[in-house]
Amino acid sequence: MKRIFGWGLIFVCALIFAILVDTGVKHLGVPDYIWLSVNLTLFLYVLDRYVGRPMGAFLEARSQGIAEELENARRQLQEADSLQADVSRRLSELEDEVAQLETRALSEGQAEAAAIEEQTQQEETRFLLRVDEEITRREAEARARLAQDAADLTAQLARDLLEREMTDEDRHRVFERSLDAMRGLEGKEEA
Repeated sequence: MKRIFGWGLIFVCALIFAILVDTGVKHLGVPDYIWLSVNLTLFLYVLDRYVGRPMGAFLEARSQGIAEELENARRQLQEADSLQADVSRRLSELEDEVAQLETRALSEGQAEAAAIEEQTQQEETRFLLRVDEEITRREAEARARLAQDAADLTAQLARDLLEREMTDEDRHRVFERSLDAMRGLEGKEEA
């Protein structure tokens, strides 16, 4: 009903326009202003029916598509903002974790360096003790060898001296004393 009223209104407007420009000519006994208003109304109806409606439907569909695209764009923008906030939060957490790892690695490195230094000092102390012990042992061996060599040399010199200076009588007397001393030892061993 609304559409019929609308087309009636268009016909009346076209009729008023045609009456204003009327030249008084008639075709088939009908005045030209009526033909002109009917023709204009029919033209506008055909234009509306075959061009306006499809164009309106296209524009409506396009409008809805644009609205959907805008809504999608808003949603994607919100998701992007949310994702950016999430990435920023994760990046902040990662930076905090890296800082903690650096701090822990530094403290562990310092502790490890201190432990290595302490172990090195202990090994150095043990090594120096072993070196001192080895020096003391070799010094004792050298002293013992020197004492033995000195005793051997003294005995050799004494023997050489005794052989040169000692007479047969002195030898006989030393031999007798040695036998007496050995006999005295035999009595002590049996007791």
